[in-house]
This record gives sequence, structure tokens and C-alpha cells, in this order.
Amino acid sequence: MHKTAFVWDEKYLDYSFPGDHPFKSIRESMAKKLMEERGFFHEIDVVRPTPISEELLLKVHDKEYVDHVKRLSEEGKGYLDSGDTPAFKGIFEASLIRVSGTVKALEVLDKYDHAVNLGGGFHHAKRSSASGFCVFNDVALVAKLAEEKYGRVAIIDLDGHHGDGTQALLYDDPNVLKVSLHMYHRGFFPGTGSAEEIGEGEAKGLTLNVPLPPGTGDDAYLEAFREVVVKKIRQFKPRLFVVVEGGDSHFGDPLVELKLSTRGYLEAIKKIHGLAHEYADGKLILLGVGGYNYDATARIWTLSVAEIAGIEEGEVETLHDCCFTSSTPFVKNKVEEVIKELKKIHGLGDKD
Repeated sequence: MHKTAFVWDEKYLDYSFPGDHPFKSIRESMAKKLMEERGFFHEIDVVRPTPISEELLLKVHDKEYVDHVKRLSEEGKGYLDSGDTPAFKGIFEASLIRVSGTVKALEVLDKYDHAVNLGGGFHHAKRSSASGFCVFNDVALVAKLAEEKYGRVAIIDLDGHHGDGTQALLYDDPNVLKVSLHMYHRGFFPGTGSAEEIGEGEAKGLTLNVPLPPGTGDDAYLEAFREVVVKKIRQFKPRLFVVVEGGDSHFGDPLVELKLSTRGYLEAIKKIHGLAHEYADGKLILLGVGGYNYDATARIWTLSVAEIAGIEEGEVETLHDCCFTSSTPFVKNKVEEVIKELKKIHGLGDKD
């Protein structure tokens, strides 16, 4: 039995905004092609999602909003938010099948250690509105479904934008650790994700935002990851990991000014993968989401799938950027200040 399942449906490609909108489904098809060319699917099982019911969406969305999406989907015009997420004919069905893929990823963990749904990761969607190209929040939904079986769920969001919708939907949920590493400065979307946002009620302390300055390279990013994120995960001891791997933290992305390389991404994924086996019997769901340099995003996802599926490194080495990236001394100092602040807020000592 293969230990990794790859959830895929050709209907994923219908979720692609028209014109010069930056969100294009070519990223997913490019990644799948890279995997096919390297023989991944001799080692990984491909699984088709089963369409979920509309009622399941109501765990995280208002019915009025779901009906609104259906109506604009039929009309094929208008916006589902303030202007970033235009409706097109069939957007409801295109959104639903991708959410269904994430639910299927959870279901197949009964048979597999890991499940990949590059069509998922819509972390900006709110309870009653779309946001940031995201219509339905599959990340929050799968966490809600998963906690019924696994108890403690950790969401690790590596997208360059703050996972604000996921945070809002789960802010008071004591069974889910919400971690987001993202660029953060005045005027940058979505404007949330400060270190002070830590959750509320019984979930106070279970939201961990790592706000990073523009220009953060692999060195400073991975230091923050080791010093803060890993320690928080060890405190929480999750039984399931959900990774949201947006490719827009890459140095070549046109919308985000972080400077991760493919090598930096892979170091983070390797650590998460190891922690999943340490705390959760390997149970890990890998989702896609952002990434507007399509080539870089496809390579990042392919390398990450290779890591969790145990594909030999030689099969994918040519997909890497040449080297790790470095931050300027100014940026390093800024990140060290963030690390110091987060350690104080979250009570994280110096021991790993």
C-alpha cells in the first residue's frame, strides 16, 4: 500500500479567474505534469474527490452566503467580495469540487499516512463572504471535521498572505492550533496577522502569527520557524497536521516580497513531515493555495510532495533554485525582534 494519496479531479481546472486576474489553475496542472514526468504516480495513488453536500459547507459558512454564491455563479457576473474575487459561470461548482478534494484528503487518511490536495487551501474565505480569490474555506472546514476524530489539529500556513479567514473561523476553537507565517506591513493584504492576535476564550494562545518583514530570506524565515513554530507545535502535540503551502513566499512571486527559495520551503516541509511522524503517526494533509509565479509554485509543490511521499531526491533535484537565500542585516534584526516578542507572548523557552 502506498503511504501517500494525491487527490485530483480535472474539474479543478475550472477554478481559474478570467482575463488578467492572477489566480490561474495552470499552477496545479503544471505541478501535476512535473510529477507525471518524474514517475511520481508509480509511488503515489491518485484518488478522485466525491462531491460533498452543500449542507457540509454550513459548518463554516452562512446559508445566505452559500445561496449568494450559487446565484452569482448562475448569473456569471458580479463580485463575491469587495473586488478581488469576481464571479464567473460555474464558480460554485468549481469551488465545491476543490473543497470536496480537501474533505476526501481527510477521509483517505484511514488508509494512507499523507494526503495531498493541491486544489485546496482557500484560507481567506470568511463565514459570510469571499476574500482574496477564495470562495469557500476548506481549511477551516477540514479542521472542524478532523477534530471529531483526531482531537488536536495543527494548521501550518506557509502562504505569503495571512490566513485571516481560517483564523477568524477557528479563533475560539481550543482543538486547533492556527499557525501562519506571512509578510506583514502597512497596506499589505489582508492587513491582519499581528503577533498580538493569539485567540480567545479557551483557545487563547492557540493562534500563532509570525509577521515577517519584506525581504525575509530562507535564513531568517527558518530561524523563526525553528525558534517559534516548532516549539509551539511541541507544546500542542497535534494528532493531525494540515499544511497550507502557498507558493507566493518565493522570491520570484509578483505579489509578495518575501524571499524564500525552493530550498527554504523544503526545509520547512521536512521539519513538519518529521513532526507529523513524531506526534501524529504521520497523519498530514498538504494543500496548495496562493502562488503567482506559476513555475516556482509548481516546482515548490512538486518538491514538497516528493518529500512527504519518499520520492528519491535525485528525481527532483533539478527543480530546485540554485541556492538558499539570505536576508539583509536590517531584515534579520527585524525578524529577531519578532521571534523575541513571540517567545514572550507564547511562553516559548529556548529548548526545542
